[in-house]
Amino acid sequence: MVTEDLELVKKIFAIVESGIVHGYDSFCYRVEVGSGCMEAELSVESAGVEVNNAETDFDSFVLYDLAKQLKDNATRRGEEWSVFVMSYTRGGEVKTKFQY
Repeated sequence: MVTEDLELVKKIFAIVESGIVHGYDSFCYRVEVGSGCMEAELSVESAGVEVNNAETDFDSFVLYDLAKQLKDNATRRGEEWSVFVMSYTRGGEVKTKFQY
């Protein structure tokens, strides 16, 4: 992952993290980027309960744009991933994974 990608990941994290309305202990944000479309899923865990329809307050179109930029950067380098996954547990580190 290059510096530009790291900045995009930081922006994605900031939007998702600050947009979870009722707090969380951990979350997993998964986005599949296709040609002209994006499918995203956010799983949030709080007090041991996992919720897949957590209330959020963020602009999905901004997240789409950032994910698309991340995908475009990878494509230019010859990396053909289709799914980007970000997970975070409070007090831990942000983990990213790409599925090819």
